[in-house]
Amino acid sequence: MDLSFKSIELRVPPRRFANWDEFLAGAPEYSIGLEVIDDTPGHRGHYVHFDHHAGVIREATMSAAMQAYIAVRQGRLMERWLRRVRPVPVYVWNADQDVCLASFILEYHELLERKGSPLLRQVVQFNNKIDVCGGLYPVDLDEIVSNHFTWIFEPYLRQRTLGKTQGDGPLVKNTIRGVWDRVLALLDGKAGIAPITAQPEVLYASPYNYIIADEKGDPNSRLVLAARGHRNFISLVATRPNGRYTYSVIRGSPYDDDVFEVPKLLAAFQAAEDQPNVKIWGGSNMAAGSDSELGSSLEWTTLRDIAEPIVREAYLKSLAPSPSPPLVKA
Repeated sequence: MDLSFKSIELRVPPRRFANWDEFLAGAPEYSIGLEVIDDTPGHRGHYVHFDHHAGVIREATMSAAMQAYIAVRQGRLMERWLRRVRPVPVYVWNADQDVCLASFILEYHELLERKGSPLLRQVVQFNNKIDVCGGLYPVDLDEIVSNHFTWIFEPYLRQRTLGKTQGDGPLVKNTIRGVWDRVLALLDGKAGIAPITAQPEVLYASPYNYIIADEKGDPNSRLVLAARGHRNFISLVATRPNGRYTYSVIRGSPYDDDVFEVPKLLAAFQAAEDQPNVKIWGGSNMAAGSDSELGSSLEWTTLRDIAEPIVREAYLKSLAPSPSPPLVKA
């Protein structure tokens, strides 16, 4: 596989940057981070971080790929920075769909700077909806197969199944390059088809409108669950070789009367960990999970026992009648 890049240099640090200060101190000027800082997205001087996890309103924040798309298409980011440094350092932590697509946009910026690409725009827009919703955007499964979306991101399946490990930079770069090649094939009219074969298992269905599911290592499981009408869930993403677990916690809508309160669940899960003083659980109010490298020590049954009373309390509270508004004297 050709891993040569013209416009960017992919860098996989040994760990995520804890905050902006670490990124500014550890990366050279004119660096771009893609979901690699545990801090807010944005830009500071000649540094950029494209992300939509920490410190944001998830449903009002564009995906990393859409942020990069706007920065390149409208802001001419790469055109400007390549006059100062070539290649532009781009820091990544993993190779999920959003990161693969965002890095493609940065490397192949000329596609957008000239006149744009309708096919690329369609993929970015589709990814934006799915990624902002933590994979639970209700899509037509036949459509997402026929528009080649599942085929494009098929190389990501391997990395996701293996989980994040120290020293997996070559795997991350290979995954990103594999997705790039498929996007190029799509733009060249040579895209393939990848049927959705995911068969997620519902491990527990709560009477309070959330489930715990085993994704069986397939990110398309969330699309299947969304098509079945599920909106709130705790998902077992992978069981790691060392016996620890990777989980996601997804709230499908902010308009559910705050019944599935992700921050409360994260705090309770964190307190129950075998290393409570090490940050294992984090994310936004809509999509969160356990640390992608360290993983969680908790079995799914433990998560169920912790989550159920928290969600039940919020659910019962939502059923209570609202207080009457005060009378206004004439």
